[in-house]
Amino acid sequence: MVKHEYLNWMAKNTPTQWCNDSALTADLEAALDSGAIGCTSNPPLTYEALTVQPELYRDAVAAIPATAAGDDRVVELLGVVVRSISRKLRVLYDVSGKKVGYIRSQVQPRISANGAAMYRMGKTISTWGDNVMVKIPGTASGIQVLEELAADGIPTTPTVCVSIPQILAAAEANERGIKRAIAAGKAPAPSTAALVMGRLQDYLAVLNQERQAGLATTDLETAALAVTKRCYSIMKERGYSQLLMPAAFRAPRQVSELVGATVHMTIHPKVQAEIIKADAEGRIQRRIAIDDPVDMDAVERVGRALPEFKLAFDPEGLKPEQFDAYGATVMTLDGFDKTGWQKLYTL
Repeated sequence: MVKHEYLNWMAKNTPTQWCNDSALTADLEAALDSGAIGCTSNPPLTYEALTVQPELYRDAVAAIPATAAGDDRVVELLGVVVRSISRKLRVLYDVSGKKVGYIRSQVQPRISANGAAMYRMGKTISTWGDNVMVKIPGTASGIQVLEELAADGIPTTPTVCVSIPQILAAAEANERGIKRAIAAGKAPAPSTAALVMGRLQDYLAVLNQERQAGLATTDLETAALAVTKRCYSIMKERGYSQLLMPAAFRAPRQVSELVGATVHMTIHPKVQAEIIKADAEGRIQRRIAIDDPVDMDAVERVGRALPEFKLAFDPEGLKPEQFDAYGATVMTLDGFDKTGWQKLYTL
């Protein structure tokens, strides 16, 4: 079994915790053995699980009603994987007093502007286990749905958040939902906000290439890291209940330079492997680094060449009505749809 010594050190010696960004059994078991506290899934990861290890889910898939077709069948397929992982994490969930041991599952990417549809699907996902977090995109409608789910006492993970404004809007919505839950006599549920920093970096990389801006990959990595560090600082200052969940890492240093933050990272096995290599080669250090400043020269270079970056970096850069049309949001939702949801139709 793979040993994640650096991540295990991080989990045991700092406030920074991590989750496995894969639904494959071997990946999850290795992660849990190295200090991971949960799991993240999405349509592409669910498709991977069902096709890489079909024998594990054969009976449950065969039991899906024949009347379930199209999107209804895809939801059933999501449930097959999520319920299985929910059971694996149940002991961790119980022992921690419901603080950790969650599996996260995402609503359909193409309904990101349809609040009613997202709410219905979110409610369905929440029935798959007490330790299931519903992933709702950080779109204008999604922010409203997050408040409703929080008011219902349902654990959530806002996702497809590629900017500081989206994360802050999600955190505010969660606070409103918590107040409503308490007023209704319901126990507040935890929430982790996924800042998919690598998805923002991917968007900036596309712009960099299209415009021949000549920015180095390290500059783009730094820009995405700067967004995350600034977002964490603001959330900490404001004292939100919601925890930040840095996600979609593109380089080991984006993990190591956040160590010391009270966050729940979610890390894909590909990046986990890169971290093992970087640790062995001495390219990352076992130290608290969250308060270390980023290279602001690099941040300014990216901002000058790609004005779209400033919209993500500025806490007031985007208004909720602009979330849906922001390029990184569009690109991320499209990716989840084409590489995950659409493929699940074929199973």
